[in-house]
Amino acid sequence: MNVRWLLAFFLLCLPLCASAQNDRVEISGGYSYTAYSIYELDSGPFKMFGYSGWDGSAALKLLPHLQAEADFTGGFATPYAGDHSHLRTYMGGPRVFGNFGPITLYGHALFGGLNLGYQVYTFGQTSFATAIGGGAEYWFTRHIGVRAIQFDYLGNKNNAANQGVTASPPGNHFRISTGVAFRFGR
Repeated sequence: MNVRWLLAFFLLCLPLCASAQNDRVEISGGYSYTAYSIYELDSGPFKMFGYSGWDGSAALKLLPHLQAEADFTGGFATPYAGDHSHLRTYMGGPRVFGNFGPITLYGHALFGGLNLGYQVYTFGQTSFATAIGGGAEYWFTRHIGVRAIQFDYLGNKNNAANQGVTASPPGNHFRISTGVAFRFGR
């Protein structure tokens, strides 16, 4: 089954799982930096590239300390003179959180897809990806806050060897995000 269809199904089922007592939706967006290693088969060795871009997520409260989260990122890099590369992720999964006054700490496990596009070889390779991590948010009001930091280990092995590149083994990718957050609900 295609990962995109699985994620779309997950997102459509979220409202059915929501708690009727206190529905809350959190939406956030901001800057994302992803460090991702690529091995060019004709030149090697693994090289770490920084992909700067955007991050957007939405979380729906299911239980007092459990949310269902959908997360999307896009980043761009120029690994070699004039060549362009993009890295996009689309994932979903559970998020556990705790509120400590105006501070919310959370951890999540996200599953979905990662798309690596590389201009030199004119391809876009999509593969399964995971993001395990967490972060901290500071809420100025009940509805407006800032995502101070989010750090994720990005597990993925995007093997596009027939197109000339491959991603490094799991363990060499990470993502850092920051931005604004908004909460809606009763």
